[in-house]
Amino acid sequence: MALVSKTFSEIITFTRASTATYFDSAGVLQSAAINAPRLDYNPSTLAAQGLLIEEQRTNSVPNSTATGSVAGTPGTLPTSWGGASSANGINRTVVGTGTENGIAYIDIQFSGTSTAGGSINSIASTLTGIAATSGQTWTGSSYVKLQAGSLTNLTSVVSAVSGRDVGGSQLETTQLTIAPTSAALSTQRNVVSRTLNNASTAFVTVTVFSAAYASGVAIDITLRIGLPQLELGAFATSVIPTSTVAVTRSADVASVNTLSPWYNATEGTLYSESLLTRQSATAGTNVFYIWNTSTSEIKLYYRGSGSTGATVVDATVNQADLTPTGVLTANTVAKLSLAYKANDFAAAGNGGAAVTDATGTVPAGMSQVLLGGPNGVLNGYIRHITYYPRRLSNAELQTITA
Repeated sequence: MALVSKTFSEIITFTRASTATYFDSAGVLQSAAINAPRLDYNPSTLAAQGLLIEEQRTNSVPNSTATGSVAGTPGTLPTSWGGASSANGINRTVVGTGTENGIAYIDIQFSGTSTAGGSINSIASTLTGIAATSGQTWTGSSYVKLQAGSLTNLTSVVSAVSGRDVGGSQLETTQLTIAPTSAALSTQRNVVSRTLNNASTAFVTVTVFSAAYASGVAIDITLRIGLPQLELGAFATSVIPTSTVAVTRSADVASVNTLSPWYNATEGTLYSESLLTRQSATAGTNVFYIWNTSTSEIKLYYRGSGSTGATVVDATVNQADLTPTGVLTANTVAKLSLAYKANDFAAAGNGGAAVTDATGTVPAGMSQVLLGGPNGVLNGYIRHITYYPRRLSNAELQTITA
């Protein structure tokens, strides 16, 4: 059979019921259309990251694009934002809004000499605007840049996620120490998570910036704040712009829906190169697998606690269940391989020696390839996949994952 070059869309069926954001090769935030894949780039290094696959998420901050603000001293904060008031001789000035590298922002200045100790802060919602309950895990994120001035005379500089009671009083908080600089806004996203544990918590907020000051000190700082986000989940995902209400980004689904004519039903090898950036390797996070309506599968995945998995299941019965060598860490590329043939299974990871299983059958009737989900969504990047219609040797498995 002659080799034929095909485009992404001719091979992969990709769906997502909403738009979604990604960074292009110039480090500019872009919006991908409904059902359009996101080939994302690192905004700091401009390196290609791969095909971004994420679960469904909602940005509960109703106005992340800072609409409704009015420049002035003190000026008007964006609609539904809180904090950032003038007090103790420290004046707030809303400098203005704009876009940097595709990120909508607001510039807020604090300046003056304090007449008493206090704090400056900016909260991206009202204190009772986002409902929450004890036991939930929320993740807040925002881009924060030092646009002018300095952090001089400011202490306890943090971003935070806080639980609040029915009246908006803070009951619990998790803080992340931050140090904004004059570097590009797109390179300064702060992320902080909290599992709420106070039985009286009724609302949750994300504080994008908070800092304390003593009495009798001079303060002059202008902060550029971009696209604050608050998600119900244990890690941050790509930004979801909002202007008046919370917005939901649908899940990414990538599949190959026909195995003809290339699939060998009796033996083969799967290879994947992927990158987790937004979560640890939680149990059941799928990377690359061939299946048949979930009763049979040949799969590369993450088991949890940093370990990898390679599994062959025939009609719901495990035939091989292997753990390739190598522990995954965040922001590190993981290379995995799985070779299969009746009574001859092996898997390798990150250049480690192959682990084997000499007993089992190869499932028949396989019908679809799935990448990064949709069950056990990857929440990361598919960088490279290869299917071989033969069982590679154990030495070959180790070589291709090195």
